Amino acid sequence: MSLTGLTAHSMIPGPEQLSAGRNKTPSDRREPFRSLDPDAELRVGMVGTFGHTELVLGAIPQIRGARLVAYALGDAERLSESLGETIEANPASREFEAIKRHPSFLPDTRIYKSYQEMFAKERLDIIGTCLPFTLNVFVSIAAAERGIHVMSEKPLATELEHLSKLERVVDRTGTQVSAMLDMRLEPEIRTVRDVISRGLIGEPILATAQKSYKFGNSRPWFYKRLETYGGTIPWIGIHAIDYIMYTTGLGIAQAAAMQSNKSLSDYPGTEDNAGILLKLSNGGTAVVTLDYLRPETASSHGDDRLRVIGSKGVVEMRGGKVELVTRDQAATNMTLLPAGSIFADFVAYLRGQSRPVLTPREAMAATRVCLLARQAADERRIIAV
Repeated sequence: MSLTGLTAHSMIPGPEQLSAGRNKTPSDRREPFRSLDPDAELRVGMVGTFGHTELVLGAIPQIRGARLVAYALGDAERLSESLGETIEANPASREFEAIKRHPSFLPDTRIYKSYQEMFAKERLDIIGTCLPFTLNVFVSIAAAERGIHVMSEKPLATELEHLSKLERVVDRTGTQVSAMLDMRLEPEIRTVRDVISRGLIGEPILATAQKSYKFGNSRPWFYKRLETYGGTIPWIGIHAIDYIMYTTGLGIAQAAAMQSNKSLSDYPGTEDNAGILLKLSNGGTAVVTLDYLRPETASSHGDDRLRVIGSKGVVEMRGGKVELVTRDQAATNMTLLPAGSIFADFVAYLRGQSRPVLTPREAMAATRVCLLARQAADERRIIAV
């Protein structure tokens, strides 16, 4: 695999932050990786049609020199089954027909049935992967082995052993793998982080987060089985866990959780409600609730909330607004910071142009916390992170 346009580079450290997982102390280590030449063409590949493909495709026009070279529909080695029917990559699928009309999809964008074939025939700098959630880790591992950087749908893996293998490959190859944790760049989350980082609420002590969604009339076939879905905590809960860590600058020390399926009888593999209890690395507490129970009559698809209580005040995100109240100041609606693109931010980092809003290490940490929280729910116990 040619690595033209790649040079040795070092991670540009972000703000000092406590990391989740095995490292509980602030880390300023500079991690070497293969950087991209900012003046060279950026050859982008895409895998899969599920999840947030727009986070990659929509960002390509914003990135100088970026071009969608190839698109792979599936995995040649792991065909998943639902209701006894083999689901194969289909160039005529409804999802892909819509993707082919995207402005980033060019007349000369080559189409492959599998990512294995695409990797064998194309020279790529970076890919996005949006396969059924349990399969994305295998794409990431295969890409990293070839020196291709990855922006993966979250979670990065749905099993701890696969996440550990991915980490080992990334460490060995110097390839960077990040996740579509785009809520870090939403105006409300950015504003909450800014409020906390400026010390306006003092030390963060208690965080509560909510992610409530409509399930809709149907979901893709792989939601029906836990083996292909991976769990609601890794799929939805990862956003809330990540933005708690991101806004507070704290890691997670312990996790406990409960979950069940009470209303989605046609999707037995999908938990429709979950609650997560976390111990923060400073000794504080975080609580996360997740559900697919939002009524179809609601004005929006999702209802995301975050409230952080500190030693000097409270900041709360709700309904598209961020409110701050402190000992010395009555409730005030804060001016929101602008939104950003998680893929464009990742490319700028790989090109050595800026610090990343989400480091690959943080993406790994958020994934690990979610998988351990899911394990805690399954085993009905508190687990050290």
